[in-house]
Amino acid sequence: MTRDAFIAKNKHLFWYIKSEKIKDIDNEVLVEFIFNFGTWEDVKELVEILGYAELKKVYDGLDERKKGNYIPEFLNLFYLIAHKNAS
Repeated sequence: MTRDAFIAKNKHLFWYIKSEKIKDIDNEVLVEFIFNFGTWEDVKELVEILGYAELKKVYDGLDERKKGNYIPEFLNLFYLIAHKNAS
């Protein structure tokens, strides 16, 4: 599945973004919403689409304020997935 198809499939998670702008969301927003509100299958698809290196890049770019947007357990899962598997 492509990134665009994945976003279209999960557009209901981005309820506050205007529909014509959803396709333009960056990886940081995509990861945050999928980890917080998606299913486990969505998370696995996201990892497949973006890859571990990109997930690590997104995680490492988070500041404390942005980390506060994540449900704590999902932030920990995000860390484990991104850092254990990225080379």
